[in-house]
Amino acid sequence: MCGGWQDRKKLNRAKAKEDGMEKYLKFSAIFIFLFFFSGCANLLPSSKTIVDSPWHNFDSARLEYEKIIPGTTNVDDLKKMKFNPFEIPNIRIMNVTEIISVFLPNPSVKIEQLDPGIQECIESRSSCTAYKIEPGQVSLKRVGNFWADLFTFKRHTIETGWEFRGLITIVDNVVTYKDPAGGKPLLRKEEIKNKPLGPLQEIGNIIVSGAQDLL
Repeated sequence: MCGGWQDRKKLNRAKAKEDGMEKYLKFSAIFIFLFFFSGCANLLPSSKTIVDSPWHNFDSARLEYEKIIPGTTNVDDLKKMKFNPFEIPNIRIMNVTEIISVFLPNPSVKIEQLDPGIQECIESRSSCTAYKIEPGQVSLKRVGNFWADLFTFKRHTIETGWEFRGLITIVDNVVTYKDPAGGKPLLRKEEIKNKPLGPLQEIGNIIVSGAQDLL
């Protein structure tokens, strides 16, 4: 009698332990499920292209660029203003041949039609150089449903950032001409790619391509 009671007690304990373990596993599964799916969007790939420069946005680059005064600003001044191609990336040094191809792209454009500062630079030949200034920042981020993106059913990419463009000519270490500031103060582009068959789309394309080759 006593032995039977003890057996039932052991069974009840085992069942209680089993029920507790089952509840724990269910709770853990729900937690993992919610955690995983709530973070799915964060699993989508993203990238950022940053051109290292002292300017963190379009306006800061433009304001510094506007301080350049043709006929007054010299190379030492440009270095203090961070327009130094030997220290700051994405400032390209152009020679007179490149400058001619930019400002005199075809015979219909005459040198007399150009700004006097550009004319002086081209006529100076070996003393002429130019800085092409192109700082910027571009970020690419994929958004939307993680699984649709993973299996290529739908991929939604957003591109944001800014791009600055400037060009100055220099003769004997003094700026002779400055292009008006250009570029894109606000860059935003969205691209959506849909593949109704997902990964099977590529297989279908391969089959069709192979069939065409056989014909």
